[in-house]
Amino acid sequence: MTDPERETIVQRDQARKQLRQTLVSDVEQAKHDLHPRTITTRWTAKQKSKLADAGASAKQNVAKNAPLIGIVAAAGLLFAARKPISNWIERLRNRKPHEEGDE
Repeated sequence: MTDPERETIVQRDQARKQLRQTLVSDVEQAKHDLHPRTITTRWTAKQKSKLADAGASAKQNVAKNAPLIGIVAAAGLLFAARKPISNWIERLRNRKPHEEGDE
């Protein structure tokens, strides 16, 4: 065996060892990435991020539309209280004249 052939064989052996080490490290990384706990943790983090983004967006929308939300809430309260308000007005209309000074 000549010296240049030996150098070529040694270089190929070194390259093979490096590729094997790369393969082993890639397999270990894949095992970690594909482990159910890792997948669950990643999914949970993504869901929390989406929820936080949605919450921030909702806060901005509420702040931007606060007057409209207030008007709608007031209208809802008036609608819900229409019967008691109507009864109270009816009692005021039908009061006897001598009851006016009692209140």
